[in-house]
Amino acid sequence: MLDEKEREKIALKKFSLIAPVLNNQTVNQKEYFKKLAAKPVDMPHYGPRRYTVKTFEWWLYLYRRHGLEGLKPGYRSDRGKSRRVTEEIALKIREKKAAKPKLSGILLYEELVKDGVFTPDKLSQATFYRFLAQNQELVNSQDTGTEEKEMKRFAHQKVNQLWQTDILYGPYLKLGRVKKRTYLIAYIDDASRLITHARFSWEQNFEAIRDIFKDAILKRGLPKLLYTDNGKVYRCGQLAFICASLGCSLLHAEPFSPNQKGKIERFFRTVRMRFLSLIEPEKIKSLEELNLRFWEWLEDDYQRKMHSALQMSPLDYFMSQADEVRMFLDPALLDELFLLRVTRKVNHDATLSLESVLYETDQKLANTRLEVRYEPRWLNNPAQPVFLYREGVKVGEARQVNLSENASARRKGPGRPATRGEPEDTLPVQTRKPIAEPVVSFSSIFETQHDSTGKAGDV
Repeated sequence: MLDEKEREKIALKKFSLIAPVLNNQTVNQKEYFKKLAAKPVDMPHYGPRRYTVKTFEWWLYLYRRHGLEGLKPGYRSDRGKSRRVTEEIALKIREKKAAKPKLSGILLYEELVKDGVFTPDKLSQATFYRFLAQNQELVNSQDTGTEEKEMKRFAHQKVNQLWQTDILYGPYLKLGRVKKRTYLIAYIDDASRLITHARFSWEQNFEAIRDIFKDAILKRGLPKLLYTDNGKVYRCGQLAFICASLGCSLLHAEPFSPNQKGKIERFFRTVRMRFLSLIEPEKIKSLEELNLRFWEWLEDDYQRKMHSALQMSPLDYFMSQADEVRMFLDPALLDELFLLRVTRKVNHDATLSLESVLYETDQKLANTRLEVRYEPRWLNNPAQPVFLYREGVKVGEARQVNLSENASARRKGPGRPATRGEPEDTLPVQTRKPIAEPVVSFSSIFETQHDSTGKAGDV
């Protein structure tokens, strides 16, 4: 059976094959997949294998829907169940445990062997312990009866091969009359231990980790792998999409395994000991002041201080491999890749709601579902439009509704607002032709009266 490490290798191999399509590096997706299908793929664990175009398209669908997890091979259908421990044996184990609840794992195993429920050659201690681990009600709190999973320390040799990220609960700061907790969000390079970027924030949401991730890329280049925990903010599809667009694989640690992110955890320990222990939060007036103090400490005390495992400072190690750094040369494109993406239904009146803010767009997009891309700060700027996409293609923009302006706008059609900003919909100043009236000539009247009386008469 495949272990988790092998499943990750297979998923990464699949991602490497579909990444050019995700990054828009191919002109024709179908032709690109045909070229891949024409030759064997050296797949981890399985060896050289041929795959069809449909298979590559399926991998592309799985990644877009489920991220890197979707590319991992599935477990066998009876995963989580022991094929050695039958239902009859499981019942005997439960009965023995109920009769003698204080028995530890090894003593419970020996008692069952003595009772003839099974023999050691049919059911080993390791298999028995795995069954207990899957059924925690059979395990005493003081004795798990299982061995700890083997853990090995690792470190990449090249910079920007892998970044780790996590969130540290920071100090409380006074905000008005109340105190509010801060959160330190940090990204660390696995090889050099350099903090690519870190910042205290009022929130620990996706927008915060996204902004700091973007700043880290602008400062230190693109990572190949991003390693996170299983928190909701790291599991969201938007982060997976951003990473895929950058050609970066998003990896997640196993649940409840903080030691798998040892380097970022060790950095947080250093922050607690060498920074947080020396500041007085009650004297810090703002979040900006806290960050300025933190960045000063980070540059002077951590980035430039010799690291015991490297025998040089993180900054010196990182700079020694400057040729490995891939900088993102187009900040405008990076901003576009980091836009938030949500799907919205455009109403029949060409309006849509975005975080309780009403927007309006072209009437031709009414009654359609579109992807809206935007920055949260745009919501506070009525002049800033948000972008509308259908199947990855930009189809228009939407601007915030101005109710007072709409109230005085001229209409077209039965009760529908005329679209502003389009010349063909702009009405002329005079919208109706003047009504034809009889033309009165006072000179002709005067002449007529004069001819009939021989003199000018009174009109």
